[in-house]
Amino acid sequence: MRVKSFMQKNVVTIKQDQSIVAASMILMKNNITGAPVVDNKNNLVGVISEKDIFKKIYPNYQEYYLLGADKKNDLDIKPQIKEAENIKVKEIMTKDVITAKVTDSSIKIAAIMTIKKINRVIILDNGSLAGIVSRKDIYPQSFKSALENK
Repeated sequence: MRVKSFMQKNVVTIKQDQSIVAASMILMKNNITGAPVVDNKNNLVGVISEKDIFKKIYPNYQEYYLLGADKKNDLDIKPQIKEAENIKVKEIMTKDVITAKVTDSSIKIAAIMTIKKINRVIILDNGSLAGIVSRKDIYPQSFKSALENK
């Protein structure tokens, strides 16, 4: 099955100059975990995920470990969120975007996701953003196709 037949065509994008707080709000509003990042001309320049934002806002293991025991339960991320209002998406996004073509098969996309340990693949048509496929899109399609061809 070709990815063109089941990819999400109405892709939510995030501008590279938006703050990570604005990006976070877009992800939450659209109930998605990541999105392509575009420049002012709508060219694909990266991808941002909840994981990228999460790593920027919450303490890493070392920071958490160094906190005193009495402070760990009272940890507040308000200062990090306030700081995140000044951090642009382009500063934390993944720039090495893994893409596929509209003519690629669902098996190829699933293999890419497994090998690269990613949750979504950006789909291009002649170099332009055409869609996006996430695990939740590909999983039912693969099983449906396999069961129909049984």
